[in-house]
Amino acid sequence: MTCPVYGVTGLPCSGKSYAAALLADGRVDGVRGVLVKADDVGHDVLTRPDVVLALRQRFGDDAFRDTDAAAVRRAIAERVFSDRDELAWLERLVHPLVTAEADAVIARNTPERPVVMEAALLFEAGMDDRSDVILLVEASFETRLRRAERRGWDRTELERRERRQIPLFEAALQGRNRGKIIRVRNDADDDGLAGRIRDALARYHNGVGESP
Repeated sequence: MTCPVYGVTGLPCSGKSYAAALLADGRVDGVRGVLVKADDVGHDVLTRPDVVLALRQRFGDDAFRDTDAAAVRRAIAERVFSDRDELAWLERLVHPLVTAEADAVIARNTPERPVVMEAALLFEAGMDDRSDVILLVEASFETRLRRAERRGWDRTELERRERRQIPLFEAALQGRNRGKIIRVRNDADDDGLAGRIRDALARYHNGVGESP
């Protein structure tokens, strides 16, 4: 018997991190689980010697002028987000390592504890195949923009960050794993998200269908 695996994703500022934390902390169903945050794993992966070597060979030493890991990530991000080919190369390098770490967490976990995988690029990284249920957290653009502004992002930055994800989600909702996807609205900045997730999961397990 294997542990249940939840995938959690959504557009920027939809509240996917909060939803994943609710699931992992047991605030949805009373069962505490293990949280795997793809961003955090990705940051760790970028410090691996073999990955650093590959990055230096690809982007040169200029990207590593600052020894701070966050500064290195920013330098690489500036290069790849304006160049599709470079972004695709980076993802081919990093995604398999991130999913391998998720696989390792799932393999060593106990059957009683769920694994919650939070990833913006859940579908592209192949984490949807590893998920028993996929929680797609949704909120209107206006709601997400208000939240983005609290992070210091303007409309242009939010649109830049979500531009690539929207087609991926649209494709996923028609793809082979669409039957695993539960859509949950998170427009209200309140404490009701755990209850909405709980209700959506109940409807899913009862075969009623996705959350409106």
